Amino acid sequence: MKLLIIGGDAAGMSAAMQIVRNSEGHEIIVFERGEITSYGQCGLPYVLSGDVDDAEDLIARDPETFRSKYGIDV
Repeated sequence: MKLLIIGGDAAGMSAAMQIVRNSEGHEIIVFERGEITSYGQCGLPYVLSGDVDDAEDLIARDPETFRSKYGIDV
């Protein structure tokens, strides 16, 4: 079965990972219009305030990791 998830932020990628962990035989495709996936939007105020130095620190995994390690096409 093909499953489509729209949005590759932390919530979308978490949903994709739950499918990978709990079932087999699914083709998972995540549509994300930006280049960054698996990031915590809730951390953006900390970047703006200077508490977090670099927005890159909010990214948990890049699209290639999801593709190669988990078989999730982003």
